[in-house]
Amino acid sequence: LLWLRMNRHLPEALRACRFVRLDYLRKLAAEGGPIRRCQDLPHEAFGDVTKAQYVVIVSHCWIDPQTCDVRTSEHPQGLRLATMLQKLELHFSTRGLGKGRHFMERWHCIER
Repeated sequence: LLWLRMNRHLPEALRACRFVRLDYLRKLAAEGGPIRRCQDLPHEAFGDVTKAQYVVIVSHCWIDPQTCDVRTSEHPQGLRLATMLQKLELHFSTRGLGKGRHFMERWHCIER
């Protein structure tokens, strides 16, 4: 399994992408921080695609033209961060990765 991860080949369009770790998003939410631009994230926010058990591609538009997330009274850490984590936690809970309902139906996974 580790050998397969280390030899994972991403499509050409994704090879230059940086991948944000789910545990970093969880930490960000716990600390009350909203999602920030990729350029503003610290080095430890990013994971190595050759070590990840799953690679989930999420693309979202910015809610506000000046920031990529908006704080609300219901989501003080940021609406986008809260809703994205809520969706990810259905499938990647801290109790066990990939244990959520209908995993393959709801996510498009890159497998090689």
